[in-house]
Amino acid sequence: MKKIMFITIVTLYNSSSLCAQINSLVAERFHSLATTYYSPRMGEIIESVDSFATAFAAQAYNKDEDVIHNIISTMQTGWNNKSGEKFASFFAETHDFVVWNGYYFRNTTKARTAAGHQVLFDNDFKTKDIELRVDKIKFIRPDVALVHVLGASYTKGQPVPSDPEVLMTLLLERKMINGKFYHFIILTLKHLKIRKQPCKAQCH
Repeated sequence: MKKIMFITIVTLYNSSSLCAQINSLVAERFHSLATTYYSPRMGEIIESVDSFATAFAAQAYNKDEDVIHNIISTMQTGWNNKSGEKFASFFAETHDFVVWNGYYFRNTTKARTAAGHQVLFDNDFKTKDIELRVDKIKFIRPDVALVHVLGASYTKGQPVPSDPEVLMTLLLERKMINGKFYHFIILTLKHLKIRKQPCKAQCH
């Protein structure tokens, strides 16, 4: 009877929308509750476990947001240190890149993004730094995040602009290496110039 109850609870959990990466931990908790606190009152056990799983999922999302903030910080550091390799370090091996002026690099490579930015850093952007700030993170799935980043460029050594100039929209996916979740990588990055003046009534 206990074995049947354990399978039932795990099935209920697997149909929920909680983070996939905590399945094994929650299943272990289910097993502990089912074998130690067996009771005909199934609802109490499920409620207790669901509360635990929800709290754990919230912690996982908070940790993921910290990882994403670190990725954006790494991009900024790579740019300001004029390292194309560091700037591109969190891009997927194959990704899409849309530049603010409309150039669309479809299925470009990590090496190409790094090399292309290195050329810019060695020439036109040699004295241009950037300030990046995460504005919004939206998890489309537990392993996929849509991220909006506000950016501004400035001459090295000069004050950082108070208003952003560019909106960067990134699609990031968590990848697994050797059976373990590793980190988020950038699948798509798109730049948009931000209007200096409020949009008038005729704008849509």
